[in-house]
Amino acid sequence: MSKIIKILNILFKKKETKKDNFKIPSGTYTKRTIKALEIKEENLSVTEIAKHFKITPANLNQIFQKLNWSKREQRWIILTDSGKYNGAKQCYDTKNKVKYLRWNKSIKNNKQLIKEIEAFKKIEPKSNKIKGEDYEKFIAEHYRNQGYFVWEHGKEKGRLDQGIDLIVKKNKEIIFIQCKNWKENTRFKIDHVRVKASRTEARDFMLINPLFKGYKNKFRYTISNDCMHPSAIKYIEETKGLLDYEIIEMKEN
Repeated sequence: MSKIIKILNILFKKKETKKDNFKIPSGTYTKRTIKALEIKEENLSVTEIAKHFKITPANLNQIFQKLNWSKREQRWIILTDSGKYNGAKQCYDTKNKVKYLRWNKSIKNNKQLIKEIEAFKKIEPKSNKIKGEDYEKFIAEHYRNQGYFVWEHGKEKGRLDQGIDLIVKKNKEIIFIQCKNWKENTRFKIDHVRVKASRTEARDFMLINPLFKGYKNKFRYTISNDCMHPSAIKYIEETKGLLDYEIIEMKEN
């Protein structure tokens, strides 16, 4: 009997709890349910793998595409034959109508992937990193000048910042900010898929940090040039104030 079956059977044999008088039903999970749980346990999301390697999910997806394990088709990340060979599975969220990949947990030990990630960390453009950090400092000072308390979250947490560069607070308002210092003619655009992911990350961050409860909050993209895709703007408008964006050009000395 597998470890997960033992744990589930133990849970279902517990008696009525004294705390809330909730009686756990007797019996065991069906084989189909056990199998589904085991499959979920064995497969990881891109975010989980990226956290393991201490890089961003976006950078990990770029590496997967470089290895030809996945490819981008319009707004989706699509599985390739090589990706399937290396343990990936194409999934579809019927509720949110989103295609995504899950990877077998053995991917964390894949020598080819580890080699690519190590190479990426060595050659990651330092000038772009500095450019982004300078913009974050500039925006942090911009909000301080407006009377906000500013937590430079990205500076403190690095790659584990959950997509939140700055957290600014004034009175009962808190804004989670992601800064993008992209060129005006960049071919990269912030689309609605990226915006949805950012909103989810901010929501998850609040759930594990209860001190933010009771505040009016929103997520904001602060960008140096207009790099918002029309689909992102439409989605932001539909959130009715939960998300917004602003363009603040960085003044160079």
